[in-house]
Amino acid sequence: MNWIPTIILTMLTISVNSNPLRSQTIASFENPSDLRNWGVVNDRVMGGISTSRFEQTDDGNLLFQGVLSLENNGGFVSIRSRPDSFDLQNVEGFNIKARGDGRTYYLDLRVNGQRTSGSFRAAFPTEKNIWTETFLPASEFVRQSFGRPFSDIPLNPSDVNSIGFTLSDKNPGPFKLEIEYVRATSSTSPDSTVGSSRTPVSQMEGPRALIELAISRGVPIFNQGNPDACAAIYEITCRSLLESIAVPESARTALLRALNKSILTTSGTRKAWILRYALDEVLELLPER
Repeated sequence: MNWIPTIILTMLTISVNSNPLRSQTIASFENPSDLRNWGVVNDRVMGGISTSRFEQTDDGNLLFQGVLSLENNGGFVSIRSRPDSFDLQNVEGFNIKARGDGRTYYLDLRVNGQRTSGSFRAAFPTEKNIWTETFLPASEFVRQSFGRPFSDIPLNPSDVNSIGFTLSDKNPGPFKLEIEYVRATSSTSPDSTVGSSRTPVSQMEGPRALIELAISRGVPIFNQGNPDACAAIYEITCRSLLESIAVPESARTALLRALNKSILTTSGTRKAWILRYALDEVLELLPER
């Protein structure tokens, strides 16, 4: 244990937040019936010629793809769910797990009594062929109608009855977006405590326990919309592992490769995933307890 710096023990054993969050899945696509309540709305309603379709993948995800065209004053493709009832009380934001093509998409939320041409919208970037998870705070959603923003109208998550995805980046050509899930993140009782199931420092036994503890602390922070803090935990964990004689050479190579790669990106989300993949790889390379 004496090889683990005090700073990482402090970071990993403190409570993350006094106001914990819970996550509620509001869209997933494991069953074929999950897609029956979804439909396509493209710029053809305004004379455009963009095309799109959606389907369930073999892994049980939603695949949205097609071709965006700017001809005939077009320029958008979208899919949306039919109105439904959601119990979105005290929602602070929405998590999307997606694999895209490097383009920026919108998550669209429609509310009770809203015109079909409008939605509350927030953008989320994608990285080509890489799964990423993005947290969108409820406060970032902007009311819009026909692309015109009405920023003085706030989103009330409890009124949401439909969700969807839109591409309108003025970049004509093929697109592809795969969605695993959308989750609403809500505040819970202030009496509960994130990190209450802590692992005492005295019970940690080597690299495997350290990695598992780092992941258990990093995941909720990431899901609460702070990928930079999550990446910081993973980074210091990786660097600490390099100091351990219990880490095999192949694992050290994976750690160094990930640390060098993470330096080249300014995206906290991307950095967190690079380092997380490295920690997962090290777990596979470590001998069983």
